[in-house]
Amino acid sequence: MIKLLFAGLVILFVRHRFFWKARHRDFCPNFMAHRGIKIHSPENTISSYQEALQNGFKGIELDVISLKDDTLVCSHNYDLERETDGFGWFYKKDKTELDRVCAGIRTHPQNTQPVPQLEEALSNIPKNIFLNLEIKVRSLFDLSTATTIRRMIQDQKIAHPFMISSFSPLVVAYFRLFCQNVTIGYLVKTPKWIWPINWIHPDYLHPRADIVNDEVFKMSKNHCLPLNLWTVNNIPAIEWCRKNNVNSVITDNPACPLQTT
Repeated sequence: MIKLLFAGLVILFVRHRFFWKARHRDFCPNFMAHRGIKIHSPENTISSYQEALQNGFKGIELDVISLKDDTLVCSHNYDLERETDGFGWFYKKDKTELDRVCAGIRTHPQNTQPVPQLEEALSNIPKNIFLNLEIKVRSLFDLSTATTIRRMIQDQKIAHPFMISSFSPLVVAYFRLFCQNVTIGYLVKTPKWIWPINWIHPDYLHPRADIVNDEVFKMSKNHCLPLNLWTVNNIPAIEWCRKNNVNSVITDNPACPLQTT
């Protein structure tokens, strides 16, 4: 009996590690605007998302981080100094402390914008626009933003077609376990972090464009795992992605929706 149980566990282990296939999910748009479009607007602001829409994007990638009161805001950075006129850490602030903080103080000093709450962004983006919600984490075991977004999903507060993405394999595993109907993308910026894919089984792989090689394409084909590349900005690179059947690109280039899809 023990031998049969052990053999069964070995079979499950081998199947999980080597013979998995990505789940079939709805097709992402060919192009997603990276933190919105930032020609005239600071990144991750209502203005940058609207600028993406004005340029014809059907998908927007935006970053999400939580405050100490569990309010979700749109920011790529954990500190306020890098992109805003505030000071300190987002996760040590509550929403009232951000009322007078403006983003874009360095990149768009003539057009600074409020740091939007996620719910505010959702209400200002048309419901037919696909959203790639990237969850930011302070450490490997930080699930604070993930748990808050999970509650939003359970309360049906996200009416858009959307996916969750993260650099954290634990965030990907968390949603695979507790929100099985949610589409998940795993972000990778170095080859050394590709290995968790065989254990967490994301629906999409989001590699940095310059690490994609024949091995990545082979893995993608073997596991039916679509690729969404970031950050692809020049037209020859976009053409290369199309020829190699890349599913989608995340881009800063406002002209991308004008390309043949």
